[in-house]
Amino acid sequence: MRNQGHVTVFLSIILISMLLLGLSVLEMARIRMGSAKAAMAAEGAACDVKAAYDKELFEEYHLLAVDSTFGGHGEGKLEQMAQDYLEYTLENGQGDNMSVEDVALAECKGLLENDCENMKLQITDHMKVYMEEKGIEDILEMITSGDKAMEDASGAVENGKNESNQDESSWSGTDPRKALKSILTGGLLNVVTPSGRVVSDQAYDLDGFPSDGQAEDTRQWEDIEFDDLDKFQRQLMSDGERSQTGIVDDIYGVGYALANFNTFTDRKQDRPFECEVEYIIAGKDNDHDNLQGVVNRIVLHRLPLNLAYLLSDSAKMAEVSSIAAVLALVPGVTYGAAKYLLLGCWAYAETIVDIRLLLDGKSVQFMKTDEYWVTDINNLDKLMNLDSVDYEGVDAVSYRDYLAILLIENKGGMYYRMADLIQLNFRQTDESFEMKNMMYSLTFDVEVSQDRKFASFIEDHEGVSKIDDGLYRYSFRQCVSY
Repeated sequence: MRNQGHVTVFLSIILISMLLLGLSVLEMARIRMGSAKAAMAAEGAACDVKAAYDKELFEEYHLLAVDSTFGGHGEGKLEQMAQDYLEYTLENGQGDNMSVEDVALAECKGLLENDCENMKLQITDHMKVYMEEKGIEDILEMITSGDKAMEDASGAVENGKNESNQDESSWSGTDPRKALKSILTGGLLNVVTPSGRVVSDQAYDLDGFPSDGQAEDTRQWEDIEFDDLDKFQRQLMSDGERSQTGIVDDIYGVGYALANFNTFTDRKQDRPFECEVEYIIAGKDNDHDNLQGVVNRIVLHRLPLNLAYLLSDSAKMAEVSSIAAVLALVPGVTYGAAKYLLLGCWAYAETIVDIRLLLDGKSVQFMKTDEYWVTDINNLDKLMNLDSVDYEGVDAVSYRDYLAILLIENKGGMYYRMADLIQLNFRQTDESFEMKNMMYSLTFDVEVSQDRKFASFIEDHEGVSKIDDGLYRYSFRQCVSY
């Protein structure tokens, strides 16, 4: 009988220990479950914000991004969306006693950051589905052939500067250079623009747009009168070698620009700029100047090719030599200078006809042959009356092909100017739209609390803060991106 009290005490101690152990296990399990539930809710909240991508931006330009200001409401709107999701998910639980303490947007990464890195990536992924490798090869071949023609033509001019002539000439007529100058009185663009087409000079304010401050490629043809051989030779010279790796890297962006933006010959939608791709190339604030810039750049590509053909055609060279022999009789004019300036003038006249055809939506022969040569050096005054067929051979090139080459030469400004156009177009209906606010990656800091229940003495646990206020706190950093 004396031992019965000891047994009762012993069993009581065992029972209390087991009860405390059981409650501790239950509380730790509750902490684990609470932490896991909070983590899943945080992930769901981030995905809920991710689902709020700008649908118009995706549908029209195939870019996935969230507006960090949510249409001008500020970053707090995204935080509120995440918090609402968390509260709905956590605070409606049965007996979980969980509360959302804080949701903060910690980091955003925009489409334009790191030199438009993510914008390029999304465009590349989209265009890989549609572009063929043959298109890349054709562009590379055109650029390589054009550069060789430019080098050969410049070399021929250099070698021919001091060329002399002993033959007599019976040619008589008007200097072809004067005839060409007369036609170009109103400017090159007026000559090459198809009849009935008017190019707007309405300017748009682009200050503060994504491309603001980006370097501009200014290399283009400058009108000359073919009276200075050194100046003409400088115009023919290339601005340096191009990296084929760089060309391939940008080719998807080139294809994207041509597929999604207006050009002079292919207007896809009614937008502020009629010549959008031309803007990407030239960067001016109106269609007229952008088209002018593109035309002047195409001259730099077509003229050397046409000059290279003239240099290979003995009959045409004889015509030019006959005229040069007469012009060289004027004091201060050498035969070599007169000959190669006349060749340049004739090649330029043919180039003008080529560009007029390109802007009319037709194709021209990349490397000219006698069959498709249009102009006559003795009748350059009739340049505006000349017509040519739409060439359909294997080496046919179009306005679109030359736009592709010029986009490649844009030297990095292409993506920023595409962003300009997207912003300008969306601002017609939403004045708050800015490309700098379009985010492809968002990071949230989330803190969730839960009441202590069974074992208030459990002060700390993995993933739980140590504040002794009767609550467990779970903290997460949740990142989501496209």
